[in-house]
Amino acid sequence: MSDIKNTTGEEIQNLIKLAHDSSKDGRAELFDGITDLIETQHQQISAVEIELMMDILGRIISDIELGIRQKLSLRLANRDDVPVELILLLANDEIDVANPILVQNTLLTDKELVSIIQRKSRQHQLSIAARKMLSSEVSRELVKTDDDGVIVALLTNQSAKIDNETIEEIVEKSRTREILQSPLVKRHDLPKHIAARMYNWVSMALKQELMDIHSFAAEDLDRNIAESIKELKQEDAANQSHSDNEKTLIEKLKKADKLHISFLMKSLRQGNIRLFELAFAEILNIPDEIMCNILYERGPAALAIACCAAKIDKSVFMTMFRLTREAKMMDSELSQEEIEHTYSQFVKTNEQRAKAILHKWVEDSARSPIF
Repeated sequence: MSDIKNTTGEEIQNLIKLAHDSSKDGRAELFDGITDLIETQHQQISAVEIELMMDILGRIISDIELGIRQKLSLRLANRDDVPVELILLLANDEIDVANPILVQNTLLTDKELVSIIQRKSRQHQLSIAARKMLSSEVSRELVKTDDDGVIVALLTNQSAKIDNETIEEIVEKSRTREILQSPLVKRHDLPKHIAARMYNWVSMALKQELMDIHSFAAEDLDRNIAESIKELKQEDAANQSHSDNEKTLIEKLKKADKLHISFLMKSLRQGNIRLFELAFAEILNIPDEIMCNILYERGPAALAIACCAAKIDKSVFMTMFRLTREAKMMDSELSQEEIEHTYSQFVKTNEQRAKAILHKWVEDSARSPIF
């Protein structure tokens, strides 16, 4: 045992000396030396020495060829007898390296997986969603990404534990996001009362699957449909009341001459998208539905014209475009060509011309002039 420790100590000292070699070959030799030593003799290495070697690896790993890192990851994917620090280093690497570790390695704790979900890429999240026996805590964090692909991957993973609260959240999303419906229906652990509720909005084909998988009785469905109708009526009443309150607030602000662009942007940044839409429509004196058409259907140049009509500077435009699109889960990225075309609207369109264009849009839609 003493001879092994002496040999290991000598190897560590040689590796530390090699750390001063910054050449590509030197880095590769150092990486191979450290990882081989950790793989084969980590039980003879002290915690301090492990920490030192992991620090060196962390500094040089980006200089090591991707293929070499991938081979190491594949070798260690099923190993639970190596230092967790090395597993963590690989799990946080590029996805081509991290994937085998994220999918298979059992040394990663829930806390570490949650941290990776929060900090790393969508591809890392998809890999974690494919792990066997995911805990409800990790599943909950994956759903928080609000990414349909990640949620589908989680639902498809039948061994993943998903608590009822999280399932309820996914079911609510599935009302308007059809891609989530089929994998939800196929979950054998889907609570029966939740599955019955889904019967009200899924396709006929999925209705049959729900019946086959979850064995509904006719009275279960009748009762659930009645409850759903009651909930929808209550929801409609609450939404109408909320909308009325928002319109009353905007009217009061307008009468007090306090309906300014600052109020628009404050509403938008706070996530009150409906209040933003109503306030912007009031400032432009156009119908709500035309405002929504401009914001979400006519493209960025149309929003630029609306900004010109409201005397909103182009410096605010990109923030407004991004936040409104993100609120509706739409693509907020613009190409350089789109940006240049949009900004040209601010140069060539004054307030009067912008209002004339809006007037034409409203007239074409509603046949009623507004200016």
